[in-house]
Amino acid sequence: MSPIEAPTIEPVSPERLAEASVWIAKLHGDARGRAIEEGLRRWLQAHPENARAFELATEVWDDSEQLRSVVPFRPLRHVEHRPRWGAMATALACMLALVIVGVFWLQNVGVVATAVGEQRQLVLEDGTRVFLNTDTRIVVKYDKEARRVELRRGEALFNVAKRHDWPFIVTAGDRQVKALGTSFVVRKDVERLAVTLVEGSVLVSPVLPTLPEQIQPTIDAPGSIEQTPVTTALEARKGAGEFKLAAGQRLTFDAGAVTKLDTPSIEKTTAWRRGQVILDDTPLQAAVIEMNRYNEAKLIVADPDAAALPINGLFQAGDSAHFANAVAQAYGLVVIERGNEIVLSGKPIQ
Repeated sequence: MSPIEAPTIEPVSPERLAEASVWIAKLHGDARGRAIEEGLRRWLQAHPENARAFELATEVWDDSEQLRSVVPFRPLRHVEHRPRWGAMATALACMLALVIVGVFWLQNVGVVATAVGEQRQLVLEDGTRVFLNTDTRIVVKYDKEARRVELRRGEALFNVAKRHDWPFIVTAGDRQVKALGTSFVVRKDVERLAVTLVEGSVLVSPVLPTLPEQIQPTIDAPGSIEQTPVTTALEARKGAGEFKLAAGQRLTFDAGAVTKLDTPSIEKTTAWRRGQVILDDTPLQAAVIEMNRYNEAKLIVADPDAAALPINGLFQAGDSAHFANAVAQAYGLVVIERGNEIVLSGKPIQ
């Protein structure tokens, strides 16, 4: 492999990250005092890498603070019981101590995957941060020409470090997303691919072999969002043009359907980063598919008459049991647990 021109950064060891997470747990626990603060100070001074590990672990802690209590199905009456912050901080810190080893530096080439219900944060060698959602697999390959990431399945959010001389390209299926310094989400399902731009700008185009200049697709002035006509030779290869997205826009490719451009709620699109699933008049069958992404125990809608029921609310990703009980209570369904399945049965009451 050709040498990489960008400066490399030595990874922080999992051991130091684990130690840092323990100190964060102590700082946010009820027993925090002068002894703990002085112990942390001594630990930070013991080795230069300790400060770096603590900084990275603190960023993950800050992200985890965004986790909220589950807001159940909207038709239900609910009184929220707020736990004391000290207890909540200790619980979140313990969670951080368990998952911090999943946050690491990835250099040059690597394959990273998450299991069903698992999420992970990566820091690539150029400082780009990648957040992997449940059941996701990526391949990272940096060289002197470009920073390349292939999303083979699942969903990932990319906060790209700005390097105008070093393009950042994400490939998913037969499409690629090119950015210099921006934030965007790519989701690849079996028959659907969606690119959502959080901020900055990206260019979405087909993955094609190099073609002569006269048949390359073109883009209108910055800010235009439309499919640009291409020559017959290019259409014969993939049949698609290039799209330049503006912040807040989502481009969706569905098998056998027309390419769709819309502007969804960014909060809803990135809710998984906070461990949440936000549903807004989502048909029950589609809501079940979304919830099933995060749990090995699969939800099943037994009665076709219930499949189109509108679901609204905010749910904890992976909490399929709470979701099923909330829907059942709202629509008069019955929850049946059998093995690795949670079945919503019965005729709905509307």
